[in-house]
Amino acid sequence: MEYNMNIPWEKIYDFILSCSSAHELKAFSIKVLTGLQNLCQFDQSLVYFLDGNRKVTNQYLMNIDKQWSSLYLEYYSKTDSGRYRLDKDLREKPEKPTISIISWEKEPSAEFVPEYIHSRGIKYSLGFPLFDLNGMPRTVFSLDKTKNENFKDDECNIVYLLLPILNNLHKNFFSQQTSRKTINQTPWETTNLTPREVEIANMLCQGLTPETISKSLYISKSTTYKHISNIYKKMQVSSKQELILRLMG
Repeated sequence: MEYNMNIPWEKIYDFILSCSSAHELKAFSIKVLTGLQNLCQFDQSLVYFLDGNRKVTNQYLMNIDKQWSSLYLEYYSKTDSGRYRLDKDLREKPEKPTISIISWEKEPSAEFVPEYIHSRGIKYSLGFPLFDLNGMPRTVFSLDKTKNENFKDDECNIVYLLLPILNNLHKNFFSQQTSRKTINQTPWETTNLTPREVEIANMLCQGLTPETISKSLYISKSTTYKHISNIYKKMQVSSKQELILRLMG
């Protein structure tokens, strides 16, 4: 992607400094939205916070009535798949930031579009996720326009430019959590676990499901369950709870 002289580098610098000063994930996300308003034009926005298994645990809405978010979450809680689902098979690609721009007038008029999008009067949306240390989406942003004017190239360039930096700042919050949750009390060399088994044991202790672990590590579910079985056997336990207690000594 080419950058031109229309990129407001000074504003970007101030924006990054502001975001880096946040010490809590929700405060960080609010700073991201507030700062983006000075760099990218949008009328409404929402942020969904996901747990390690991609389930929505919290939200932040800007100029959006909470009913619309409730309708969205209720709608997709009843479906197993869908283009606009939050928990679709989305993983981090470090070499290419994930960003999507949707022109809703051009989208197929399935049930979701007229009932949720058109009713809100949304014309365009720019969305992007931020990931955790395991490459899983944990915070999802949607910037929405009710005006019939698409996002400009310069605006898209700015977001594209910012995403790797924001993603690194975002990962810091999960680095802090992982340092607290990872079982450091046990010297792993005494457990006879392989490096992969150590990795999976730590992810289990962080509350990740086998399915999420499989997606994060790009391995099959059967391989994940085989590793878990080996971990339980070596640690002489029969459940995740027993594993955590054993690792905590």
